[in-house]
Amino acid sequence: SLPSTTQATTTVTHLSFNPLDYVVFFTMLGLSALIGIYYGFFSKQKQNTTAEYLLGSKKMKIFPVAMSLTATHISAVTLMGVPAEMYKYGTQYWACAISGFIITLFMVYIYLPVFHELKLTSCYTYLEKRFDKRTRNLASGLFVISCILTTPVIVYAPAIAFSQVSGISVHMITPIICSICIFYTMFGGIRAVVWTDTLQFGAMCVALVVVMILGTLQLGGVVNVFEIAEQGGRLIWFDMNPDPYIRTSFWLVSIGLTTMWISAIGVSPEVVQRFLTIPKLGDAKKAVWIFGIGHIIIKLLSVYNGLLIFGHYKDCDPVYTGEVAKHDQIFPYYVMDVARKIPGLPGLFVIGVFSAALSTMSSNMNTLSGTIYVDFIKPNFNCSDRTGSTIMKCLVFAIGIVCLALVFVVEKLGNIFSIGISMCGVTAGTLLGLFSLGMFSPKINSKAAYWSSIISLVILCVIAVGAQLNVADHSLQYETLPFKIDGCENFNSSGTDKRPFYIESEGHDNSKVPWIFRIGFMYYSVLGIIITLILGVVINIMTGGNPEPIDENLLTPIARKYYRAVKTIDVFEMKFNNDFDDDKEMKPLNQNVNIKCNFDDINILIQWFHFFVIIEII
Repeated sequence: SLPSTTQATTTVTHLSFNPLDYVVFFTMLGLSALIGIYYGFFSKQKQNTTAEYLLGSKKMKIFPVAMSLTATHISAVTLMGVPAEMYKYGTQYWACAISGFIITLFMVYIYLPVFHELKLTSCYTYLEKRFDKRTRNLASGLFVISCILTTPVIVYAPAIAFSQVSGISVHMITPIICSICIFYTMFGGIRAVVWTDTLQFGAMCVALVVVMILGTLQLGGVVNVFEIAEQGGRLIWFDMNPDPYIRTSFWLVSIGLTTMWISAIGVSPEVVQRFLTIPKLGDAKKAVWIFGIGHIIIKLLSVYNGLLIFGHYKDCDPVYTGEVAKHDQIFPYYVMDVARKIPGLPGLFVIGVFSAALSTMSSNMNTLSGTIYVDFIKPNFNCSDRTGSTIMKCLVFAIGIVCLALVFVVEKLGNIFSIGISMCGVTAGTLLGLFSLGMFSPKINSKAAYWSSIISLVILCVIAVGAQLNVADHSLQYETLPFKIDGCENFNSSGTDKRPFYIESEGHDNSKVPWIFRIGFMYYSVLGIIITLILGVVINIMTGGNPEPIDENLLTPIARKYYRAVKTIDVFEMKFNNDFDDDKEMKPLNQNVNIKCNFDDINILIQWFHFFVIIEII
């Protein structure tokens, strides 16, 4: 555990912004606001119709859409949480690159073609076409809950970064972030969101690259960075431990993040909405590949930044000295420490972190407003396009206020990395299972889809809430890798520090926590999809399945050829049954009855075959 002598025996050095850093920081925020003003009040494309506000009239270009998506999914949790995670627990998170490649394939070949061919404003409209309105409303509600839970985590991350470098309270800076984001999202619509994301993504990349170059040079080159990490036990490539109760392993990262990201990218309204702004499917697929590559690169760079932090503080942990309140703040402190001799660079980095948060928050608010309007308001009220656009702007404002209020709840929970993945994982697996049931199997009926999703969501909510309650009261903790402190000034000046290192939560026993709450948080989405798929097939068999043929465009291209074969069997069976009913003299009777029973058996076998096909594909 952290030695109790931390602040009494060390000299605390506080690093903060200089005037130029503040100029850079507020200039970028001002540019974001100006983009919203331009598209809201001066652009030829006014944001006064729902099609323009949500989809940019489907005339957006490949590159800005791809950059917008990359910026949206590279949140401040990635820029700050991932390096801190590497510093504390090692580099096993690198396996996220495998997940990134897999989700790109899933998006290009399975999910995107369905949404783009149907040309839906909301991807949840698909669920109404495939199942019923009740299932669509359930999925929309899950998405609303997910965004409202995760957005405060995303906003909180840059707030603590700015607090670290400026000394300004998180409670003061958070309303400023939210206000600017609410403003340009309200008035600029999807065009402002996409172009602001592109601008902010550029700032984020510049900040990351410059910091990496400085940090690498300071440690003597890339080879030295990895050698220092190896000596400190931070290089963990393939931890194949199958234990589901540990914090991280190759399986937890590669499997857990794959299912979560397929849901967050493949069947997410904010992503589908972006790709539908591109008129041609081929161009949309190109945007997916650009996004997928950019997503993987930024994630791996964040892992490398964790190694840079460890190399810089390998002999003296700044949390031990009191220079940093908690490890979530260590990356902005590192940037201030390394780049303080270059005026404006710390400001550029912090605005990069802010940019990541702003892009994610603006995308969430824009998509949430569209989802709530299209799925809950428009079906019940007769609104003109102009009125609908106004309603969505009001929804953006209300959503922003709710997220702002929840930020003050997030700061009472655990570290931002685990909270972000846990919150997303609660609904991600359930939603992915729901869409997969619809796209892979024409036999699944609406009752099976609806109730399997409800049960899955309830189970995961219980697990996640129980786990967070145990984290909050320190019953559930994970042992970190060692942090050296013998290089700190005045180390052991009181004579009480017996070791040259310390380990957080050392020797902590989680066995007293119920097993279900100890399941690794990266597995939440895996549990969600497994529960939804299995219960979906079982409930479908119990309720008789779906006897009616469906539009094959509702199926993913991979499943359409299979469906045509199954549909042929169904047509033959229906024709046979009709002939049997018309011909009462058919002999022998027992043979006919046996044939009819055989077709019932075939139906049951087809249901189970659907299940195994879905599991195999997933």
